[in-house]
Formats: sequence, structure tokens, C-alpha cells
Amino acid sequence: MVLAVTWLVVAMGAALLLGGAIRIAERRAPLTDHLAGLPADLTVDDVLGRHRTVPSR
Repeated sequence: MVLAVTWLVVAMGAALLLGGAIRIAERRAPLTDHLAGLPADLTVDDVLGRHRTVPSR
């Protein structure tokens, strides 16, 4: 019984710490930040490049 209660307290503490870390990260992150190194308006041509192959029948 003591082991189960201990495990529950440790799990709840870990969940609170993780939730707090996520909340701090959200506050520090800029709201308009897109992925670094990628264009803000990512298209299929950006991913595939200029030389796309057209499938044949």
C-alpha cells in the first residue's frame, strides 16, 4: 500500500513539473515563429525542389 501511494505522489509531482516546464516554454516562445530554416509559406515545390518527375502511365 505504501509503495502504491509513493508511486502516485511521485507521478503527480513529475506531471506537475512537466506541465510547469511546458507552460514556461509557451510563454518564452514567440507566437509567430515558424520552423527555423524553412520558408514561412512552405509549398510542395519547396519540399520536392524544382525537378519534379511526372509519373507516366
